[in-house]
Amino acid sequence: MKERKKPGPHPEKPLEHDLKVRVDNETLAKIEFCMKKLNVTRSEVLRRGANCLYEALNKQ
Repeated sequence: MKERKKPGPHPEKPLEHDLKVRVDNETLAKIEFCMKKLNVTRSEVLRRGANCLYEALNKQ
């Protein structure tokens, strides 16, 4: 996936939905660890996680 150079709207895939989630301290620490290692936003970590789970479940 090509990294975007500047923030702003995604014309090819508009981000139209906001989500609010509640997580425990352990889950938040894992998300923050991934953010730092991958140098991406919290939202991108969650998107990648959702895509990974989707792909794994789709293979079954």
